[in-house]
Amino acid sequence: YLEIMTEIEKVITSLTLHGGSNPSEKGFCDEIVAWIERYREFAFLKDNLDGHITASMMITNPEHTRVLLMLHKKLRMWVQFWGHCDGEIDTLSVAIREFHEESGISIEPNLVWGIFHVDIHEIPQYKTTPKHKHYDIMYLGEISDTIEFARQEAEVDDIRWFDIDGIENTLWEKWTVSRIEKIKTL
Repeated sequence: YLEIMTEIEKVITSLTLHGGSNPSEKGFCDEIVAWIERYREFAFLKDNLDGHITASMMITNPEHTRVLLMLHKKLRMWVQFWGHCDGEIDTLSVAIREFHEESGISIEPNLVWGIFHVDIHEIPQYKTTPKHKHYDIMYLGEISDTIEFARQEAEVDDIRWFDIDGIENTLWEKWTVSRIEKIKTL
């Protein structure tokens, strides 16, 4: 039990620090912290049908000139690698696990720093799953853009490297483009 509490406190501390240095995301950080404090470990389970913590990883090449995205099968959108925590509280481990699973890349990405971005977004009803919120904690990782990948066919229709310059003319997913714009400031 103490180990779970320690992991939860680490996430809360990371979110508080991120919100303090990213004023435009502070509201999201505060809301996610309140969500975690309210639900504790239940906040990290997709069984919480009001919403749950998710973790994601945006991948760039080391020069930050290209970004690796997946075409999500269900959402039909180009997005970063992401997934449900499924009860795991270490969101960085979840983000890395999802990157490996969805891309087929076994090499560990280099983490650029701690949390890169936070967001809260509504997920529409799908079959028997009601509309709910994803409280997403995103990290930024780097790998060589020469590494081969093999998509996970159950969830991913395509994986592709995109040039960051001019990506707003290529992708219609404004949410994804806005995260990539943040990479350009690095």
